[in-house]
Amino acid sequence: MSSPSQVVIDARWLRTGIGRYILNLLQELKQNLPHTLLTCITTPVHVQTVAPLCDQVIEMNCGIYSVMEQARLPLVARRAAVFCAPHYNIPVFRTGPLLVTIHDLTHLIFPAYRNRLRTRLYAELMLRLACARAAHVVTPSQYTRQMLIDRLGADPDRISVVPCAVNEAFRPKIKSEAANEVRQYYRIPTHYILFVGSTAPHKNLTTLLTAYQHLYARRRDMPPLILVLPRKAKPSRADAKLLQLITMPGVRCLHAVADDALASLYSAALMTVVPSFEEGFGLPVIESMACGTPVICSRAASLPEIAGDSALYFAPDSADELASTIEQLLDSDDLQRKLAFEGLSRAAEYSASRAAVGYASVLSSVIADGKI
Repeated sequence: MSSPSQVVIDARWLRTGIGRYILNLLQELKQNLPHTLLTCITTPVHVQTVAPLCDQVIEMNCGIYSVMEQARLPLVARRAAVFCAPHYNIPVFRTGPLLVTIHDLTHLIFPAYRNRLRTRLYAELMLRLACARAAHVVTPSQYTRQMLIDRLGADPDRISVVPCAVNEAFRPKIKSEAANEVRQYYRIPTHYILFVGSTAPHKNLTTLLTAYQHLYARRRDMPPLILVLPRKAKPSRADAKLLQLITMPGVRCLHAVADDALASLYSAALMTVVPSFEEGFGLPVIESMACGTPVICSRAASLPEIAGDSALYFAPDSADELASTIEQLLDSDDLQRKLAFEGLSRAAEYSASRAAVGYASVLSSVIADGKI
């Protein structure tokens, strides 16, 4: 009997959206790869998190995007049938098959990033290398797949779409119970509007804050706007407008919120707004829907593909249109109930089992091709 094929996954980056992607994918991946030895590379602090989700763990404490990772990753994975990179920072000197996930081309598409020296020297080079060197590329949306083909000339036959999964922590809670939790832990009133993301330029927080400023000035009943941001995230000093808007009346910032608490924040919210200019997928869309909360998102990038007919849309460069859309939802209980119901059905399409089956299928094909 032949020994199982070793599959190595780089699971060091367990923060931001990529971290969510890795952990959600690992939830059921092992069960769908019965004849493989699933090995995760992760940092010492995350060993206990990752160990139950794989067959073995390799500890490695070197920085993402560092020279050290390029020196060490190929050595760790040299006997693996496939090395799975969850981002475009592939081990350049690995000689065996690579399965690479490319979430988006934000750094090449969005004007705030594409002219930076770091983008030209690292991001664009690594993205092109990833497309050229990978045995196969996985993307979370048709939008990203098409961007890879159009912008980087990637081979369409070597790109598969496997949508992200919504973590099982995000499930509907009784609104009154979720509101009590939010009020108790964060001292937030029962009704509020929610944003989950960062202050990065492509997240388009300035447009949301501008729309909110307009509504706050003319509506006495305007609910607060709660921003859930990464740990210690602050706008750049160069963005004076965002710095000013983020501290205006009615706005409250929370940082580094755990998933259980975030599920309560989603469940108790009146709506979640996702105003991004660029998204390869947009996890807050389906996380909010999975909690039974209506979503408003920009008519841009992958968001219409992911949200479908279960959200309201606005032009991402129009604070006036966003304000009108928020007001439309605020003033209609029927529309709130309709979107909440439809969102639950939409979110159910993005299950962990579906993501694991899709990714495992691609991975099994790469293993089989490597044995030919």
